[in-house]
Amino acid sequence: MGRQKLLLPLGNKPLAAHVLSTVRSLPWADCVAVIGEPAAELAGLCARYSVKAVYNAGRARGQSTSIVLALQTLPQSLAGMMFFLGDQPLVSKELIQAIRACFARQASDKAIIVPCHQGQRYSPVLFGSHWRAALAGLTGDTGGRKVIRENPAWVTPLKWPEPAPFYDADTWAEYQQLLKLYQAAYAHTDNI
Repeated sequence: MGRQKLLLPLGNKPLAAHVLSTVRSLPWADCVAVIGEPAAELAGLCARYSVKAVYNAGRARGQSTSIVLALQTLPQSLAGMMFFLGDQPLVSKELIQAIRACFARQASDKAIIVPCHQGQRYSPVLFGSHWRAALAGLTGDTGGRKVIRENPAWVTPLKWPEPAPFYDADTWAEYQQLLKLYQAAYAHTDNI
């Protein structure tokens, strides 16, 4: 996008603040945000939501470096790890709760819960603790999709009726569309 999209305004707060606020509205054993530049501003934003920020100096080597850094920071005792994207500001508490409930029903450390809308897979994804080593071994510009692709027997798709939680802003045009959607549907509420 040519600028730090996570700090672009959406309503009365930065884009990433919406994700942080929603994530922190639920209880977690631990929570960490992997950040880049501008480090001080992003760390300050995380601190406002009581989220530990870890700076990824190696982020130019690809998405895997953020996953590996998060796993190095989180305790080994977690039953599972859920990964969120900072540019999906409309991710909802209801979706997160549904993913967690689906994971609990699976009752397996090998469960991988992937939300889907109209046949398309999205984030956030919840990986059972069994996959920690596989995720920690990722390299380059690859994420959890590699683990999902290689282990289809353990993937549980969670069908979700609404597309809004999966909207992201990778381009300026997508950000403009997100602004319009937010203004039309969400600007009146403080829950996002």
